[in-house]
Amino acid sequence: MPDPQLYSQAMLTTAIVSAVAILAMASLRQSAGMTWLNSFSVVGIGVGLSVGYRVLALQLAWPPVSSLDRFLTLVIPTAIAIELVAGFDSVATWFAWFLRVSLAAATPRILLHDSVYLSDSDFTWSLWEAIAILTCCGVLMAALWSLLAWLHSRSPGVSVPLALSLTVQCAGITVMLAGYIKGGAAAFPLAATLTTTTGVVWLFKKRSGNPTEICEFGIIGIGVVGLSSLLIIGRFFGGLSTYSALTIQLAPLLCWATEIPYLRHRNRWIVGLIRLLLLVIPLLWILAEAKSDFDRDMAPLLTRAA
Repeated sequence: MPDPQLYSQAMLTTAIVSAVAILAMASLRQSAGMTWLNSFSVVGIGVGLSVGYRVLALQLAWPPVSSLDRFLTLVIPTAIAIELVAGFDSVATWFAWFLRVSLAAATPRILLHDSVYLSDSDFTWSLWEAIAILTCCGVLMAALWSLLAWLHSRSPGVSVPLALSLTVQCAGITVMLAGYIKGGAAAFPLAATLTTTTGVVWLFKKRSGNPTEICEFGIIGIGVVGLSSLLIIGRFFGGLSTYSALTIQLAPLLCWATEIPYLRHRNRWIVGLIRLLLLVIPLLWILAEAKSDFDRDMAPLLTRAA
């Protein structure tokens, strides 16, 4: 059964540990620039997640035996490592994006490894079905990653990372309502650290007097990988529908609507607020549908079990 108190504790712990880790690293390097701030944020996310998932007590196996195990022990650590490497000025942009696209292409195959979909049983996809589905999942992740990074570079601020955090939280709740409680719960620490890290980075930039500096690519990258992976897990190992998964996956792209000439040059806070409001509309719609389906299909079973 879901344990809201445990989820709240995991989120709070993740947020506190992430913030403390970033502040501690920044205090040791007083002259930290934006490159170092990006690295601090990525490390802070990693430290926060490691503690938060321990509080959540998901009981991961090694070697990993499930998609959730592979997500938490392979995919997320790889995303963190890639964003650490990509954050340094000496790393060419093309190489950073090569690593990112490679991870996007590999993640669906990693998550579905040794599952019924890719095994030799009678219930598997055909070769061409597997290639098509894995390719579509990888392309969606890479496209979302590149488009949100591009939008953030055109219009820096906290709105894009916060939009990802909200979407990750929505994905987690929806996956839980679809029947995969552990898979949905994995989203809570991730959403907490994305929000907290974004806030800490914003405070540092404000104090430095460079609010338009771009140092959130690491936050965006880890957020996109986490979001896409959770939706793949919910779709293929839970009861999440393709429609709901695609709607949640594509919802952050509504932030691009503020790039129309009428809105683009307005105050950053107005633009950011509009982005989040546009995002909330489809997310609330999906949550309402998921809650309705849960009440119809699952609630009676839980009542009889009680």
